[in-house]
Amino acid sequence: MQYLETFLEAQREFAQHDPRRMAEASGTEYNVEENVIRVPYFNKMYKVSYPDGNIMAEEEPTDLTLEEKALILQYLSRAPGDPLTNRWISYSELPNGMYHDRPFKVEAVEPLAEIFGGQPGKLLEVAHTLGGRELMIGDVGVTIPAFPRILVAIILWVADEEFPARANIVFDAVTPKYLSTAAVYVLGSIITRRLKEAAA
Repeated sequence: MQYLETFLEAQREFAQHDPRRMAEASGTEYNVEENVIRVPYFNKMYKVSYPDGNIMAEEEPTDLTLEEKALILQYLSRAPGDPLTNRWISYSELPNGMYHDRPFKVEAVEPLAEIFGGQPGKLLEVAHTLGGRELMIGDVGVTIPAFPRILVAIILWVADEEFPARANIVFDAVTPKYLSTAAVYVLGSIITRRLKEAAA
């Protein structure tokens, strides 16, 4: 019920904005003939119809949860048009992020160390399925484009004799201009869930 309300609210907000402006500001494409915005999301293309905000995958059945659909609509509605900064920030550096940093680590970050700490090569492999690229940070690092203007990095340090495996999730510094801190929390959880499913 919680995510249904969030999704319905996101649909209402989406309908109040001009589709051409949303597409331009979010780095996506507006198809005038179909009246849809084409949005790349985790290496797949989706069509968002305007003004109702219904979302369909272009090539296969839509596999999105309600929280993911809400995330896409929020990204489009809030997009200011700012480019990526190539500077990373942690979840705790987001507005009020420090208040939810511990739950974020438990839900999104620590499972990555548990899953990939003993098989770092697997992280590179599964990240590629989400459009990821290798990043030379930590023992293994990858960048994953969630949206055209939201880039997420996963950093992994493998276990050694002194320390257990550790992980971190960081975001391009422009991210809070596109998504609320609560939405970034959801995004981090989704990335971890998708990587876990791909590694299974």
